[in-house]
Amino acid sequence: MKIIKLKKIDSTHKLAIRMIENNSAFECGILADIQTNGVGRCGRKWTSADGNLYSSIIRKLPKNEDICKISLATACAVHKTVKNLLDPTKKEFLYLHWPNDIYYKNKKLSGILLAVIENWIVISVGLNIHSVSMPTAVSLDEIIGVLDVSADRLFRSVLNNLDDEMNLLQTDSFSDIRKYWIRNIVGVNSEVTVRNGEDSLSGTVRGIDEIGRLILECDGEKLYISSGDMFVNEKKIVVNYDKKK
Repeated sequence: MKIIKLKKIDSTHKLAIRMIENNSAFECGILADIQTNGVGRCGRKWTSADGNLYSSIIRKLPKNEDICKISLATACAVHKTVKNLLDPTKKEFLYLHWPNDIYYKNKKLSGILLAVIENWIVISVGLNIHSVSMPTAVSLDEIIGVLDVSADRLFRSVLNNLDDEMNLLQTDSFSDIRKYWIRNIVGVNSEVTVRNGEDSLSGTVRGIDEIGRLILECDGEKLYISSGDMFVNEKKIVVNYDKKK
C-alpha cells in the first residue's frame, strides 16, 4: 500500500475524507509529522504533540462488513503492534478498551476513529510515541524508555497487522478477533458508564458478543451496545441499545 508522508496537515482524517469527496481517493496510508487540527471520536479534538503517530488509512469498504467488526479488528492490529515492543513484564498491562482504544494500565496510549463515506472507509490511528501533557494519557517513551522506532515503522507494522485482521473478517473468522478481545479487554465484570452523545447507561461489562457489541448487564438484563464511549466509575442512565441479539 502506498504511503503519503506529510510534514504538516490539519488532520490526516480530514484529508482522507476530502480525497473521497473530491473523487481523488485510492487505497493508501497517510502519515503526518504534525497535525494542526486533529480530531477524535464525537468531534473531540485530538491533541497532536510533535513526534507522535498521526495516520489515516483509506480502504475500499468490504461488502456486507459490519463497521463494528472493522473497529475491533483495527484495535487488535494496533494492540499487536505495541505488544511486540514490550518486554514480558509489561505486556500484561496493555489493554483493549472498548470500543477501540489501547490503554496501558489506566491511561490512554492510542485512539482510533472510523468514517464510512460511500464505498470507502477511513481508518485513523493516533499513537503516543513521546511524552504527552494530558494526565489521562501515556506514551511509549514513558512505558519503554526512549524509543528508537520511528512513526513510519510503527505505521507500517499497523498496516501489516491490519491486513491480517481484515483477512480474518473476509474469511468469516471474526471469532478469532473476538477471542483476542476477550483475552485483552479491560473492564470485564466492572461497573462502567457508556456514553453516546448526551445519553449514557451504567452497568456491568460482561464481554463482547459475536458481532462485536459490548455486553452490558443492567438490573439483571443483558444489553448489546454497538457504539459509544466507556468510562469506569460513572453513573448516568439511558443509551440506545438492543435487548435482543
